[in-house]
Amino acid sequence: MQVGTKFSVSIHILLSAEFFKDEKVTSEFIASSVGTNPVIIRKLTQLLKKAGLLEVRAGVGGVNLAKKPEQITLLDVYQAVSDEEKNLFKIHAKSPAACPLGGKIGNLLNSHFLSAQNAMQKELGKVTLQDLLDELKA
Repeated sequence: MQVGTKFSVSIHILLSAEFFKDEKVTSEFIASSVGTNPVIIRKLTQLLKKAGLLEVRAGVGGVNLAKKPEQITLLDVYQAVSDEEKNLFKIHAKSPAACPLGGKIGNLLNSHFLSAQNAMQKELGKVTLQDLLDELKA
């Protein structure tokens, strides 16, 4: 099980916007730092823009943070780029209801999975981009 790389690449995009703010931070520039295709960067940039985390300069190109780095948490980023499905854990749904285990597995696991997801989100909500920038510069 993994959280997809969209999350870490999106953090990289936002950090690039602030870390290199005195330069023209384009999708090509970020892609070279990430080691990926600029098209992937542009797709994620649009999600971050839609979430109100990033400003995109049309024409001249480049990106800026839409908020101060201390106002953007990793949870904000995660929510901006995670798939529409908001549950981190999925439970297989084809177990026969007549089975004494299969019929109860969803209810058995759901609250535990939800607790784990809530703990992860709580932790992500504690870390800001500014925290990461401070660590990067240390």
